Amino acid sequence: MTLELRALTLTPHGGAPLFPALNLSVPPGMIYTVMGPSGVGKSTLLDAIGGHLAPQFRLQGEIFLDGLNVGNLPAEARRIGLMFQEALLFPHLSVGENLAFGLTPALRGRSARRQAIEAALDRAGLSGFFDRDPATLSGGQRARAALMRTLLARP
Repeated sequence: MTLELRALTLTPHGGAPLFPALNLSVPPGMIYTVMGPSGVGKSTLLDAIGGHLAPQFRLQGEIFLDGLNVGNLPAEARRIGLMFQEALLFPHLSVGENLAFGLTPALRGRSARRQAIEAALDRAGLSGFFDRDPATLSGGQRARAALMRTLLARP
């Protein structure tokens, strides 16, 4: 999948743009990083790409995925998976229930869903963690569980 940003700027209401207009093309298989000091708009940029931009920001420019302008599509229609530095697991759900939250709706049946979750946990080195409380996981284990939840959504 190719991601393309065309003249993309993000501006807080009543403020100046967070950064100069971005023009960027990320071809399939390439990995890019977003780096900079705290408060410069890294997370806000990723939120905008994913369709989660907070209402206090205005997006100008265009966001394309494989040639389709997705800038006005809701997050769920973009099928973009984002994972931030902090692994965001729901504290009131078990590890397995957290992963189930990310499952694609196309996967039907309790048994098939459970198998997909168990396989993802196994791939992440978390076999047997389905019923674990996320608070009992190490930082690395939380990150792997959050990554598996993102990947189970098939972004």
